[in-house]
Amino acid sequence: MSRAKATILCIDDHWSGLIGRKMLLEQSGYEVLEAIDGTEGLRLFASRPVDAVVLDYQMPGMNGDQVAAKMKRLKSTVPIMLLSAYGPLPKSKLRSVDTFVSKSQPPDTLLSALHDLLDNRSKPFFSRWLDHWKHRNQVVIQ
Repeated sequence: MSRAKATILCIDDHWSGLIGRKMLLEQSGYEVLEAIDGTEGLRLFASRPVDAVVLDYQMPGMNGDQVAAKMKRLKSTVPIMLLSAYGPLPKSKLRSVDTFVSKSQPPDTLLSALHDLLDNRSKPFFSRWLDHWKHRNQVVIQ
């Protein structure tokens, strides 16, 4: 999928992070919709066509894993990236997402993971994760 045509929904309760990500994604050729909480994000997700979601984990009212589960029930094929400043999350929090990126990682990591999500939407989660892991660690598995 062409990045220039992809619409990304960004959801984060911290305005500075939301706007920073919006600017990064727009500079990379994406159209960006933004929401400041899970409720607004779900409303946009249900009413607008989106190609992927970039979602913060820690938010008041409804955490990102809860928002992702509701989104997957609505449109299971839309890939969801979960972001968090809090180290690795338990597997139970990652059930409804397609990839996880730490907020401490550089912007290029987010862009690369998003590009992979959009290019590999039809692959199962584990295959996408393994491809990303191999690329990140430059590992050749035979």
